[in-house]
Amino acid sequence: MERKILLSIVIPTYNRARSLENLLNNVLLQAKEFEGLVELCISNNGSTDNTHEAVTNFIERYPNLIKYNENKENLGVDRNILKVMEMSQGDFIWGLGDDDSIADNGLVQVVNLIKRIDKKNIGLIVVRTESYFIDKNTGQRVVCGSTLDKNKPEIFGIDKEDIIGIPFPNAGFFSLLIFNGEVLKKIIKEEGETIEKAIGILYMHILLRSFMFLKYPYLSAIALNKSMVFQELPSYKFFVEDKFIVEYKVQKKLNNLLLSYRHMNDIYTPSIVKRNNRLRWGLVINMVMMRAFKNFNYLSYSGCIKLFFQQATFIDALLFSFVFSILFLIPPIILISLYKVLLMVRHGKGWRARWFLASNFIFITNKGTRRQTD
Repeated sequence: MERKILLSIVIPTYNRARSLENLLNNVLLQAKEFEGLVELCISNNGSTDNTHEAVTNFIERYPNLIKYNENKENLGVDRNILKVMEMSQGDFIWGLGDDDSIADNGLVQVVNLIKRIDKKNIGLIVVRTESYFIDKNTGQRVVCGSTLDKNKPEIFGIDKEDIIGIPFPNAGFFSLLIFNGEVLKKIIKEEGETIEKAIGILYMHILLRSFMFLKYPYLSAIALNKSMVFQELPSYKFFVEDKFIVEYKVQKKLNNLLLSYRHMNDIYTPSIVKRNNRLRWGLVINMVMMRAFKNFNYLSYSGCIKLFFQQATFIDALLFSFVFSILFLIPPIILISLYKVLLMVRHGKGWRARWFLASNFIFITNKGTRRQTD
């Protein structure tokens, strides 16, 4: 008799064969202990590198653990996420980025947790992530972020407002969310028209997460308060255009889709409206920080201004254009000094550690190239 899949690990991938190989080595060593209970679903989004050959090698070694799809052309991030989710059959679905890794005993802990929870009423399990970069001078791993909550127990319930209305820590990370597979499949099937409108937001998993809990309010969510996923921060340069698209345009579209969703209610609307209104200041602060750390990269001056007025509200476009233009007149040393004062006010004696992490991260990204969305 065929055993029921408890957990599907889904991995959308594009042109990252080397990092994908590292992830598969990391996960499959653990997954082989759960053959018949765990599956890996990989969707190759039209990669032009050697991703096909890399995955084929793993399929030969682990034929009963891997499902593989290869898109003939790049479908975009969101469609590839939907594709790999549809491939899965598990009671729960854990999405991993192709450049992540999981803790050595992470799969054991997740599977054991799934075995003992209420599979019908738990809509989401949230694991903790740890972000780091590699110091190029020492080769050492430097931790620069963690969602671990030291004041919480190992397993605790998550308030629904932290799922629907206010993003909980690093909610944009695909790999910290483990979805109830049955409910997720229902949402993808029943909300196809709305989901189609969302193509291009780059954060499809956030929309699906919110839709699940709005449409099925009986669902609850829990956190597994252990560092399960490790993410190396890549050395990509950030351009003003990229910051605008991801941190303003995309998030505004996401918020507006939620506000117009037929199952949205008055409980969560105010927090989403508030989050929407804060987007303009988030981009302003980001531009100021980029100028302060001398990584104020942009493709063209006129191109940025044009983008603001094409994609933002008129008032926001005026604000962004003014800040973008005036920053050329302010010496970075002044902005750096202001940032240090802010750190001192917010973190007291710990400001130096924050400064060290920020300056090192900026140094690394300044050495990188522009990231292309896939």
